[in-house]
Amino acid sequence: MSSGEDGPRYIPPRSGGGYAQYPQNPYGSNAGQPYPYTPYSAPSQPSAPQDHTPAPPRRRPGTVVAGVVLLVVAALPFVVLGVLSLVTPLTQAELQSVLPPDLNLEQTLAQANVTFDQLLQALRLMFAIITLLALAFVAVSLTALTGRRWARTVATVLGVLFAIFLVLNLSVSAAGLVVAVPLVLLIAGIVLLHRRPSSDWFAKL
Repeated sequence: MSSGEDGPRYIPPRSGGGYAQYPQNPYGSNAGQPYPYTPYSAPSQPSAPQDHTPAPPRRRPGTVVAGVVLLVVAALPFVVLGVLSLVTPLTQAELQSVLPPDLNLEQTLAQANVTFDQLLQALRLMFAIITLLALAFVAVSLTALTGRRWARTVATVLGVLFAIFLVLNLSVSAAGLVVAVPLVLLIAGIVLLHRRPSSDWFAKL
């Protein structure tokens, strides 16, 4: 016997002696039932937003700063000298006064079939080129402070060429000291830029 909407119903026994089973749910055992709820399950939390802020740059080592300062100081006298040679009028007597006494400028010009004005124009062109190269050297050296490895490479190459030029013009006279001081500064600056702290800093940027 079973109960339904119309009251109890009698289910006759089967021939084998047992009772017939109730009909199974055709929609499955979980049809119409809500999803199971577990009181111990915690609600899902939204994931924390990732921080995309770039890491702060590593501190610039003192060897880089000192090396760049030495390179700039070594090039500044040539910038000043080049600018003065371009804007300052120069006579033949004044040029002769700065040349060695045994060099007769007038006789040398006559033998070379060159006038003083032509010589003066050639000198000013040479100083203009030196000034531009010195300014470019200063700009590249300052760029190395930002960690650009190519700037350090270019500054090193120009510094070596500049040092060779100074060595070829080095003399034992008092004027040679003017050349010797920038030469020492150049060598010291290049060495500092390639010291271990400097190389590590450039490599990690």
